[in-house]
Amino acid sequence: MHLEEYRKAVQKGFEKRQRGGVVFFTIPSFVKHGLAAAFTSRIGGVSGGFFESLNFSLKREGNLKNIRENFRRAAAAAGFRYESIVLDNYEHGCGIYRVKKEDAGKGLLIETDLPKCDALIVDQPGITAVTLHADCVPLFYLDPVRRVACAAHAGWRGIFGGLPRMIPETMAKTYHSEAKDILAAIGPHISSCCYEVGEDLAGMFEEKFSKSTTERRDGKVYLDLEAAILTQFMDAGILAENVTISGLCTSCHPELFYSHRRDKGKTGAMASMIAFDKAGNKK
Repeated sequence: MHLEEYRKAVQKGFEKRQRGGVVFFTIPSFVKHGLAAAFTSRIGGVSGGFFESLNFSLKREGNLKNIRENFRRAAAAAGFRYESIVLDNYEHGCGIYRVKKEDAGKGLLIETDLPKCDALIVDQPGITAVTLHADCVPLFYLDPVRRVACAAHAGWRGIFGGLPRMIPETMAKTYHSEAKDILAAIGPHISSCCYEVGEDLAGMFEEKFSKSTTERRDGKVYLDLEAAILTQFMDAGILAENVTISGLCTSCHPELFYSHRRDKGKTGAMASMIAFDKAGNKK
């Protein structure tokens, strides 16, 4: 199957929800299998100024009290336990870490000692893996047979380095997951409509993946991160019908999302959150 055929066959649309004033998005195929998976908007928190209002980036805002309250609100709205949250220690790379129960609270309630990692694998209840985003791609994975899931932060470096493919390969190696069983989802991120890049970076993606990863308009070149990710999903053997894309560009929707590129760095961050069912029962 060619990329364009694959792309047409994927499921489209995250489900927008609102609870307690917090607006967030869920993945229907994941929820159906008893997994709590959510991507937050910027609506429903207590932060102000550039970070209004549901900001999760302490590094940018510098107000721990606000960040913790925002996490409390988001967790309550989307059905996660606040105390179970663990934040990835990302570096825009390809590090993958298996989260353990004793990691709960790291990066939010206690100082983190996690290795540098842009992907967090969850294989047991009692833990909520969280990655942060302000244009970079939120990736979600679930093997409902082996009961293993993953949330990942994928910038262009991680995507170019192969992170979208490495995660299902790790699931196969560590948990004996079969590609045909794996569900995958691509959340809101800066899309090719807005992601202008230089010719050098565009050429790197065209050479490694295909010319489908770039668009040229009015003398400018734009990078299509989704195309590069879907190419890796195909290479990993993930079925098109098991993939869901949100179809939402963070840069195009200032009312819903923060965007590092659009806001020239003066902005907050959304969160991806993933955990097994609310009751904590591993089925």
